[in-house]
Amino acid sequence: MFERLPVPAQFDRLIVAGGIVTGVILGPVFLVLLSLLLVGRISAPELVFWLGFTVIVIGALGTVLLQNIVHAAFALIAALIGVAAMYLLLASEFLALVQVLVYGGGVVLLIIFALMMTNAQDDPIVTDGSQKPFAFIVTLLFGAVLVAAAVNVQWGAESVSLITFRDFGTRLFHDFMVPVIIVGVLLDIALSGAIVNARPNIEEHSEETTQ
Repeated sequence: MFERLPVPAQFDRLIVAGGIVTGVILGPVFLVLLSLLLVGRISAPELVFWLGFTVIVIGALGTVLLQNIVHAAFALIAALIGVAAMYLLLASEFLALVQVLVYGGGVVLLIIFALMMTNAQDDPIVTDGSQKPFAFIVTLLFGAVLVAAAVNVQWGAESVSLITFRDFGTRLFHDFMVPVIIVGVLLDIALSGAIVNARPNIEEHSEETTQ
């Protein structure tokens, strides 16, 4: 079905099809929300919230269900952009910017770059492993914690509390310095592992070329 799409060969047809499907889903949702906004049932921030919520759900499902890792990475970008919209609604412009630049850009591009470094000849396909039942249990527990936190938290504040960049930097690089270093080390390990895995393939290819 995807081969019949009238798009140039340079574009990934599955990604184009995913964008079309997402647009078809978001179109009716946007029209319904816009109608509710015009009749006064919801406010403009609520419209943005539900649009962001829809993007997050579609992106999360694509990240989990797509078998190609590159396609799943692009779906993850969509989900992270939806999260950035939520930060904007909370008047956290800095966190929204970090969400797009660091997570939506840096982390996802690091994943794709690591795949490129491995010199994979075939399409990177996600395979089921023995960790799948354990991951399902951890997901249920984590979801239960999130639901319990959402139910018990006091939503809605009388005024928006703004945090200066100085205070944010102090909290991030002083109080939470160890988690930041751990995340940096993990990303460095991922990239180093990709380079190590790609080196034997490069050496074998050079030997074949000399022979």
